[in-house]
Amino acid sequence: MEELINRIKKYCKLNRQELLLLRQTIRTLHFPKGSVVIGEGKIDDSIYFISQGIWRAHIQRDGEDYTLWFAVPGETIFSSWGYIRGLPSRFSISSSCDSVAIEMKKSTIQQLSASSQDFSNWLQGLYVDILLNTDDQLIDLYCPKAEKRYLAFLKKMPEIFQHVPLKEIAGYIGVTPQSLSRIRAGLNKTE
Repeated sequence: MEELINRIKKYCKLNRQELLLLRQTIRTLHFPKGSVVIGEGKIDDSIYFISQGIWRAHIQRDGEDYTLWFAVPGETIFSSWGYIRGLPSRFSISSSCDSVAIEMKKSTIQQLSASSQDFSNWLQGLYVDILLNTDDQLIDLYCPKAEKRYLAFLKKMPEIFQHVPLKEIAGYIGVTPQSLSRIRAGLNKTE
């Protein structure tokens, strides 16, 4: 928790009362592997800052599980429907391994944004980073060659391969697990 507060203090001049509000309202949460952090169809208006572990956004359609994205330590995650619109999430977010995150409720964010222009500016920068990260993911995923999608993903999130089943990674980059194995084997031969 103090790590996040120190990160915020680096960019924001918060007074004693604002720092007290942060300390009283943000929580450090632990999620065992497989925990549902935000369930599809549930409303969640919190923002989560991942400290440890890997999270996966996914949907169930026609009996199949589809991975939408992964998130690693240092990333900020929230349900845009719940946080922005107060609507149920359209996908689930689960922990792919034991994870730790810091939760900040929307009410705290609104209070701090109203009282601190610095905090409001920091938050705006955070949203821009999330948007740019999403754009990067979309561009990487729509590369026509599966090998290039795999390499872009490997470069961006190498730690995922130690904690996430290859089936989920294959689904994310749009190939079968067998195709992913062939891609990896082919790349190992060329190294």
